[in-house]
Amino acid sequence: MNIEKLRGVISTMRLQDKTEFVGGGLTLAAVDRPRVAGVTLCDGLLPYYAEEPSFLALGCTFSREICAAVAKARAIAAADDGYCFAGTAPCGLIRDPMRPDASGLFSEDCFVAGELLSGYASAGVLGFVFTDALGQGRYENRTVDARALYELYLYPLMKAGKYAAAVQLDGGYLNGDDVTVSRAYADSIKSYIPSCAPVITQYRAGLGAIPCVVDNGAYVLGADAAAKRDVALAVGKGMIAESKLSTGIERMLSVAVNAMEFYGNPYDRSADVSAAAELAVDSSVLLKNDGVLPASAKNITVFGDRAAFADGDKYALIPFKDAISRRGAFNVFLIADYENDGIDPLLVSVILGTAASSQTVVVLCGNCATELPFEKAVGAVLFCPYCPTVAGVVEMLRHTAPRGHLPFSWLASREAYPRNNKKYSPRGDFRYESVYGGYRLFNNYTSSVVYPFGHGMDYTSYDISKLNVESRGASLSVDFVIKNTGASAGTALCQVYVTAQGANVYGITKKLVAFRRVPLEKTENARVAFNINIGEMSVYDENNHTFVPVGGKYRVDVGLSSADIRASETVKIPFGSRANVGLSENFAPSYYSGEKERPFEPTAPEIERLLKVPFIKKPDEHPELALPSAATVKRVVKRSEKRVSPRVLPVVKYKAATTPDVYSDK
Repeated sequence: MNIEKLRGVISTMRLQDKTEFVGGGLTLAAVDRPRVAGVTLCDGLLPYYAEEPSFLALGCTFSREICAAVAKARAIAAADDGYCFAGTAPCGLIRDPMRPDASGLFSEDCFVAGELLSGYASAGVLGFVFTDALGQGRYENRTVDARALYELYLYPLMKAGKYAAAVQLDGGYLNGDDVTVSRAYADSIKSYIPSCAPVITQYRAGLGAIPCVVDNGAYVLGADAAAKRDVALAVGKGMIAESKLSTGIERMLSVAVNAMEFYGNPYDRSADVSAAAELAVDSSVLLKNDGVLPASAKNITVFGDRAAFADGDKYALIPFKDAISRRGAFNVFLIADYENDGIDPLLVSVILGTAASSQTVVVLCGNCATELPFEKAVGAVLFCPYCPTVAGVVEMLRHTAPRGHLPFSWLASREAYPRNNKKYSPRGDFRYESVYGGYRLFNNYTSSVVYPFGHGMDYTSYDISKLNVESRGASLSVDFVIKNTGASAGTALCQVYVTAQGANVYGITKKLVAFRRVPLEKTENARVAFNINIGEMSVYDENNHTFVPVGGKYRVDVGLSSADIRASETVKIPFGSRANVGLSENFAPSYYSGEKERPFEPTAPEIERLLKVPFIKKPDEHPELALPSAATVKRVVKRSEKRVSPRVLPVVKYKAATTPDVYSDK
């Protein structure tokens, strides 16, 4: 791309042309420049919820290779349709896996999210729009400290941002500031993406927001004629330098020109589908198995909704209402529609009644977690976020062991997740957690964990031995032997966690720094080796605005989940800086409780010291976040029913009902 030629084109544009382009115009009759047909900058209300597999399903694979294969297939389809972008991919983190919008995120852990996002984006034909950088709950007030922002929320973007064609700010609040108009936040984002990648933002009325939006080279979604006039007016009043506006236009045109150049050259359109061929098996997580799987019963009675599966009619699924009268010796319940309201209490009663008299297995074929009131009564529970056929489920139950693992912590109830806990809701959101997110919080916060982060069973067992850990310059060498000790083949997910012992900073507690899927035949063993960059154990020093390594003694844990640790060893990292994270142990001892395995219960003064804002204060009311009208939801859902499969329609309904009205029909 000839950037000087591009700038020459921009210099010939009138102010009216430029403001039209900021608002989304792509055909400027007054300017002699190439046109690109079908360039899309957003998929509208439903960017990826209408696609299968969901990003949560990809997260369950813990595989960069599988993510890359799916991404390439989607990118090729987009390019063949003439689209400039290959769709959206999430930067954010799961904070409540029982909400349907968890389906649009990889993991609750920033390291897993960063690794999988990097694999997904690096395989794109034209690149991806990254979105949700503040994580789940983007339309709610969110207050985080500097360490949480850089070490958790921005971490996936730091890892994968070089592949981004653009970054979309989906809304949300950071320390009370709307991220779509926050200069500091947009500047942080821009430092991790290519110089030609635009920042896509939602439009907010009012001239006060315009300078920040344009100054960050943003493309404004949904900007109408009035919004474009606002931009022109702001330039005329000197609120925006026209040179800044031109820089934003340059980023937008760069995307279009890159697309044209790409289409003009041949490219490999053969997606590598081999890595994704068994995606249903790779993403399905066996949560519980009391020895009933693999099923040896000659006849399996399967209950479920035929419309939820591609072969539901062919397989003659029996309706749930007939379960009591038609149950057999071995019963399977395929539950697909539970995302919005949980599992129907009547169905729970049916499952409990069936389990009391015969072998019963529950298979959750939805895109999020849910409460499991029957968990102790049934023989096995299988979570299948992507399995479009009944035949595929039955094959796993009889023969092929599931290979997926949980990329989040599955708690006993919705209220057990901090954001839903009545104890904290009067304070707004769960603002005090800092870097203690997901399993790193639940390790010392709650005993309501039913299935821990990284959990996933198959039809065999494993042993880990001969752990060796060494500090080698700027890296940590970890190697060990894993052995399949069972009677069938399987795939183990080896996980490495580190804990700083006696460090002068808080939060480096059982932090995931490496993982790898290892397929093993029965009785087979393999040596697994990791070379871990010390940077993965660095912390953000808010005084110096940089990451610094923390030296000292570390415990290295190797296991098969965050709770299933099989071997540990201590190592000393001989170098590192004393990081200033704003809170010393004397100043805020609760934040150091994780290292001492005490309950994590920060006091209000400690939280105020962390956040530097008053804590016992509800979030500001934001009228622009009003929920859509019933008529709008009905219209969006009706339109979506023609475009999406029944399996993902519950998630679409949730998205339509919870997206603020200002965005809901774009």
